[in-house]
Amino acid sequence: METVEELLDRMSGQGIERTALIPRMVEPIPVGRVAEGASALLRSGLTGRWPGLARRFYNRTVTADGKFSLLGKTYGICAAPRNASVARVMEAHPDRFFGWVFVNPNAGDPLAELGKWVRQPGWIGVKTHPFWHRYPTALLDDAAAYASEAGLPLLLHLGGDRERGDYRYLPERHPKLRIVYAHAGMPFYRELWDYAKGKDHVFVDLSGAAFVDDRLRRGAIEALGPEKCIYGTDGPYGHVNDSWALEHILQMSLSDADKERILSGNFLEMINA
Repeated sequence: METVEELLDRMSGQGIERTALIPRMVEPIPVGRVAEGASALLRSGLTGRWPGLARRFYNRTVTADGKFSLLGKTYGICAAPRNASVARVMEAHPDRFFGWVFVNPNAGDPLAELGKWVRQPGWIGVKTHPFWHRYPTALLDDAAAYASEAGLPLLLHLGGDRERGDYRYLPERHPKLRIVYAHAGMPFYRELWDYAKGKDHVFVDLSGAAFVDDRLRRGAIEALGPEKCIYGTDGPYGHVNDSWALEHILQMSLSDADKERILSGNFLEMINA
């Protein structure tokens, strides 16, 4: 969807010195007004009067045969990690990119995949997707223990049911592990924020135009404080909206120090950079 050169141009244009890449996990999904409208309806349901119904709908966007379904079309989900693709980009541009090591416990041994990459320069944490890969968060126990011991953060995109969306399991099992819940804790949002307030090692990122609008971004920062929120883009999806997200944070009535924490400081501290 976007070449490395295009990404570097966008980074330079928006004043972003360095960003963290995640290996591709799904076939390219077209983003347009219809898809944006569907995302807005889902956000409204998740944060409105019927969150349970919206979560069930959210869960059903992943089909029984392991594909992502959106507006009547299906897209293949990449089960096997493609960390070599990120390694190549980091090797070519070592001063511009970090990398998250992507693991899927349903497609091989996460510990073997982590051992293959994390000692190489640039890799800064572990990326997991219990929602798309259809597994309970408990299946990440070994990877979480490894990350905790190695001092690496773990980034999760939660599902909406009891097992794939259990945001309590890993923080309770691994109290020293720094956990980042993707897209402001989607699909739980405020429910997760209330839980995270009492956990120094639980964070959220603010990425994803499909999942996080200005209202939710502001809500997460107000609920958790700037010190527990990390800016992200979810690129290459929603290019324009990513720019809006950055501008929205810059225009918030926060101190320059708090803006700096959200946009880079929290992340750099988390990865010990």
